[in-house]
Amino acid sequence: MSETATAQSPAAGVPQQGTHQYVLTLQKPMPNGVGYMVSTSSGTCSPTGMSRHDLYTWLVGEMVRQTPQLASASTLFFDVQPNRI
Repeated sequence: MSETATAQSPAAGVPQQGTHQYVLTLQKPMPNGVGYMVSTSSGTCSPTGMSRHDLYTWLVGEMVRQTPQLASASTLFFDVQPNRI
């Protein structure tokens, strides 16, 4: 017996996703010198008229705005891809 999974279109009322999916991970040493603070942000967006660098800069700024301790953190990972399969 086999099972078949079928993808279905999003249901009515589900928020529309952006045209691109991103993942950004930042890292910064802890102030006491023991360990690191690591934070990841991911989601979808529609970066119309933006370059990849523009989007990266904006995302880093948003993460720092939300968590000021991440100011001057290093980027461990950044990826942005069209949001399609």
